[in-house]
Amino acid sequence: MENFTEELITKGKAANSPEELLALAKENGIEFKEEQAEAYFDELHKTGELSDDELGNVAGGGCHKGDGRLVVTTNYKCGNWACRYCGQETTPLSHRCPNHEYGLMPSNSPGKCSTCKHMSYENGLWLCNHPANKK
Repeated sequence: MENFTEELITKGKAANSPEELLALAKENGIEFKEEQAEAYFDELHKTGELSDDELGNVAGGGCHKGDGRLVVTTNYKCGNWACRYCGQETTPLSHRCPNHEYGLMPSNSPGKCSTCKHMSYENGLWLCNHPANKK
């Protein structure tokens, strides 16, 4: 629900039906069709099992932006880590550069995506730019 305030989303979550959600939207100058109200209501009141993608995101995986890049946490572990400072690649999942002692990296500590040469931080998101992680 883009461009909606946190307050409005909270009120939307309190709605007991798509009709109440539609009325709330109209009160706030937002126009959408009945089908859209039903879809938003379902999204705000989602219950049940998570999809494989949702489960992967919760379990420390990542999701993909529209441009295909993987959105991750700074502790995401993959087999494509390479030191941001010297380019040295490591064995899968070690994420430790043999050229830098633990704690003596130019910034951050080793073992984090923030020290990987494939990682960028854009608009509040850590993004993996390695081609193997693109969707």
